[in-house]
Amino acid sequence: MSCSRSLLTLDDKLVMKFKCSDCAGGASVEKSERCMRGVIQGIMENPDIDSVVLSGIYEREYVGPGLDALKEIARIISESSCWSFAELTPEGCVRCKPIWKKRMKRAFEVVAGDPAAGLREFKEFLREMSERAKRGAKKCRACRSSLVKKVLEPVVHQLENSSLLRGHHGRRDYGKILQPKVRPRFLSSRVKLEPPPNSELVSSYEVQGCGVRIYRLSGGLQNYYFLLPPEYHLPREHAELIQRAWRLMVERAPYLDVNPLRARKQVAQVVKHTMANLVDEHGFRISPPELGRLAEHLARYTAGLGVIEILLADEKVQDIYVDAPVGTTPVHIYHRDYEECLTNIFLTPDEAESLISRFRAVSGRPFSEADPVLDLNLGEVRITAVGRPLSPGGPAFALRRHKPTPWTLPQFIRVKFLSPYAAGLLSLLVDAQLSILVTGSRGSGKTSLLGALMLELLPKFRVLTLEDTLELPVEHLRRLGFKVQSLCVQPVVSAGNIELKAEDALRVALRLGESVLVVGEVRGEDARTLYEAMRVGAAGNSVMGTIHGATPREVFERVVHDLGISPSSFKATDVIVTAAPIRVRGSANRTRRLVQITGVKKDWCRDPTLEGGFESLMYYDRMADELRPARILREQRATLIEEIARKWGVGPREVMCNLEFRAKVQRTIVETAERLQSPELLEADFVVPSNLVWHALFEAQLREGKLNYNRLFRDWREWFHSTAERVI
Repeated sequence: MSCSRSLLTLDDKLVMKFKCSDCAGGASVEKSERCMRGVIQGIMENPDIDSVVLSGIYEREYVGPGLDALKEIARIISESSCWSFAELTPEGCVRCKPIWKKRMKRAFEVVAGDPAAGLREFKEFLREMSERAKRGAKKCRACRSSLVKKVLEPVVHQLENSSLLRGHHGRRDYGKILQPKVRPRFLSSRVKLEPPPNSELVSSYEVQGCGVRIYRLSGGLQNYYFLLPPEYHLPREHAELIQRAWRLMVERAPYLDVNPLRARKQVAQVVKHTMANLVDEHGFRISPPELGRLAEHLARYTAGLGVIEILLADEKVQDIYVDAPVGTTPVHIYHRDYEECLTNIFLTPDEAESLISRFRAVSGRPFSEADPVLDLNLGEVRITAVGRPLSPGGPAFALRRHKPTPWTLPQFIRVKFLSPYAAGLLSLLVDAQLSILVTGSRGSGKTSLLGALMLELLPKFRVLTLEDTLELPVEHLRRLGFKVQSLCVQPVVSAGNIELKAEDALRVALRLGESVLVVGEVRGEDARTLYEAMRVGAAGNSVMGTIHGATPREVFERVVHDLGISPSSFKATDVIVTAAPIRVRGSANRTRRLVQITGVKKDWCRDPTLEGGFESLMYYDRMADELRPARILREQRATLIEEIARKWGVGPREVMCNLEFRAKVQRTIVETAERLQSPELLEADFVVPSNLVWHALFEAQLREGKLNYNRLFRDWREWFHSTAERVI
């Protein structure tokens, strides 16, 4: 058995590390009296340490408030135990001194191993001395009173008010204060095993067998995402088996695919055979199903993305942030229901470097001080990493998890991002083959809305997409029968290749034939080519894309002044759709909303000030938290509606009837899905066939020569209800 300790300097931090192999005490300060006594003694001898690490099968690290609490106990013992009893004892009185010293020494030994028990010892000692100070010889009473006032009462007061004991009653409460970061030795990430004190549990659920709990921290303005991965509470025998298998994997270092998602499958197979041999060799009592799970655990942390994989498996986690300097701050996330959340997860600098090496290998791009930014897609995840000198504190990265299925307009209605009427209007604008720019700040939902608008196209039209980072739901659209040609613009770094610029790729796209053109983001020199194509009609059916900007006016300023497009060319834009994160009534919580649908008028091109150039079709009512139609739209006087009417050869009233029919369809889908508790009715796999059905019914009525929207809705609703019953 070994409990030796050493001092290390890591990243300018002084670390006291205890070797706890085969420790019968469990290598845990909060659980083991022996461990706590050893750590307190080490702190008394080295009070300036920045971290305490207990390294056994599991490694526990004590830093921050937890370490401060231990230092406080060590300081109380150091300062109080060296009190000179000579100052308390009147001249010639030496009878009680050895007894007191022995009693005090024993009590401080108890304090070092279990402060709560030690406090009880001192309280009992204080009670006895207080009683004895009331009787006996005058000299003895004075001596005992001096001990009570000068030693025992200050010690009891300090212990009672120490952060480790204040409001707590025993060893079972230590973990709540010490909050160690724990990891099995074969892992790098550390997690806190206790939620923050004074936090309120507001939700709990499971992700891949891992318990997730959401707490509201004291004050109510910050939420806490608490995750307990299974690897962090394995039985000792299981953890030991993984540790042995991990060592063998390090020694053999098998060739692995650069893609971590494929590499972890390779490792899982190799590790499973390795563990099976170890089970036979060492007599571990582990069943085959348990063996398979343990192999998956090790594969996740050696070849996969580690604990990040579990976060990505949570469909409610939309963004994951690892800030520099890595290890000093917890991973934090953006949660679909609880917005920004701190977590109990801490990556280590070594783990961050390892992950970035894998990202670099997958992307095939450089990442160094000369190229400190790395962008890539890994499956359904978009990753951005930054390093020095851009990030002075070292590497940091953010992961944005794409929704596995594309957003649909009914799903946006369900989360109150937009209203059924707004969904009907957007569907109409897409069907009218207009040029639409979706604008908003980062994280406002621009790209998700663009993907939903693509689902409102008819599959008969060919679609060309142009992106620098693949985010549009191209593969899902293809599975639904859409004809999609995807173009990805990204720098090529291998020898003999030339970087293809966005404007060059756009010219190629325009030569690929008449198609709906969808641009992931309009920016830079490609904007000039895009607007040129829109003006002369070379873009074909319609153009849709996203652009950064908070208002239509900001979009104009960006396109004209920043991107160098003439004001007269800007009028090739037909519609600007604005999304934004909203703090309803000033709340600290944010929610995404569509806040404006604006038409761009065509008769203002001689006026560079743009006064009167925009026409609001729908606006966001902040008091009602609702998107409302503008008066000009309700009264059928909107310029855009008149232009669609001229294009279709009908009157504005019929266009409005078409809009209201689409809104009615959207509302019916959402209300039925909520009533039947069938969210699958809101998915693209149902919404696209629904659109095709009513379009077919619409065409049938046109061939008959008589269009009746009431009959059209009844016929569609009959199909909808019969199909919905089969789906659920």
